[in-house]
Amino acid sequence: MSCPEKLLLGVSGSVAALTLPNYLYAFRAAGVRQIIAVVTVSASAFISAQALGVICDRVYTDADPARSHVALGRWADHTLVLPATAHLLGCLAHGLAPSRLTTALLAVDGPITLVPAMNPVMWGKPAVQRNVAVLRGDGHRVVEPIAGASYEVASRAIVPGLVPPPPEDVVRCVSGVEAIA
Repeated sequence: MSCPEKLLLGVSGSVAALTLPNYLYAFRAAGVRQIIAVVTVSASAFISAQALGVICDRVYTDADPARSHVALGRWADHTLVLPATAHLLGCLAHGLAPSRLTTALLAVDGPITLVPAMNPVMWGKPAVQRNVAVLRGDGHRVVEPIAGASYEVASRAIVPGLVPPPPEDVVRCVSGVEAIA
């Protein structure tokens, strides 16, 4: 399998959104020709639509004039959510659509790759793990976060935590070369 040509990228509100340029560079280097990003309001607190627009072909936010969520869902060869917060996982697991991103994700006809990023205590909660199990049962890939140093917004410190796998690992997963879910 190879990297998709058209990637729909969902960005939810985690400090891990600051690392997105590294992942986007890796996807471009792997051959992704077009990237459309859909950014939640909470994600825009960490990375701006303008910053993503330097690497992505188009960036949509909740504030943009309507673009059909169905058209976005049909457009992509593959859909990736990076970072995926506990809130986003819960919404998708239960069919809730409070944002443009979650609405577009519900219109995707096929599996979605979700790369969680959250505090280890949140990740370990039974409710979050139930949502992950539901998503996997629905055919989506949920990539396990790995141990690493992460920036904790609440304490403004670098702490041991869970982080998304390195960009090259996520590219291999999306390309179908490696299953890290």
